[in-house]
Amino acid sequence: MTGAAVEVPPGLPAVGDGGPQARRFVGRTCVVTGAASGIGRAAALRLAAEGARIAAVDIDLTGASETLALAGENGVALAVDLRSAANVEACLASALVALGRLDVLVNNAGIEILGTVAETTPEIWDEVMAVNLRGTYLMSRAALPPLLASAGRSGGAAIVNNASLMGLVSSPRLAAYCAAKAGVVSLTRSMALDHADRNLRVNCVCPGIIHTPMLERRFALEPDRAAAYRRTTERPPIKYLGRPEDVAAMIAYLASAEARFVTGAAFTIDGGVGAS
Repeated sequence: MTGAAVEVPPGLPAVGDGGPQARRFVGRTCVVTGAASGIGRAAALRLAAEGARIAAVDIDLTGASETLALAGENGVALAVDLRSAANVEACLASALVALGRLDVLVNNAGIEILGTVAETTPEIWDEVMAVNLRGTYLMSRAALPPLLASAGRSGGAAIVNNASLMGLVSSPRLAAYCAAKAGVVSLTRSMALDHADRNLRVNCVCPGIIHTPMLERRFALEPDRAAAYRRTTERPPIKYLGRPEDVAAMIAYLASAEARFVTGAAFTIDGGVGAS
């Protein structure tokens, strides 16, 4: 994470990171997009800690490689441009060569560009849609054959999409981002219905205010970062910012066999913002 260290109250409960007591993914393989930092990195590390072999995928290959190193080199790091169907298909093919099969896909990659509809040019709109929504579609489409094959052998496979709280509610000056993330929520539900009979579960997480590099970039635009941080911290009923590990814990649950009766659902991890 760039910028200041994550600021949390003293005595905050620790977030579980897998370990010997939780080995739900031994013998399983996972592709995680946007794995170079933030929630994607936390998800890759959580799944790896629970025994999975990982394809850490990102347009930033250096960051993805750093994630893989932190995960114990148990897998492969790959570069992908989610805007390109050919690039996505080539990336999935390389992941399958390295991993041998595919049990879990985590569609996490996304970008955020501020602006109202009036402020959002067609080029910006297309860029946000291309990464956040089209990229989720392209990666899911390419992954469906190996996921369905794995589901038939093992009794289940899973897709977990990162849809954001902004896919369920809205916020000023995030027109393209909110629209794209709402599309991810609907796409999640459609895929869940289309593939439930093949033992492929599809769910999404909807994080609220999570202290990630994306949030730090927004803070950097503020004239007073400390004041912006305080305002942001005061917003959730739980008065601290979420951490990538908080979201990774839900991703790991949804990807695991413990969630065998869960599909088509959107889970908020937002400190209570959506309820307030």
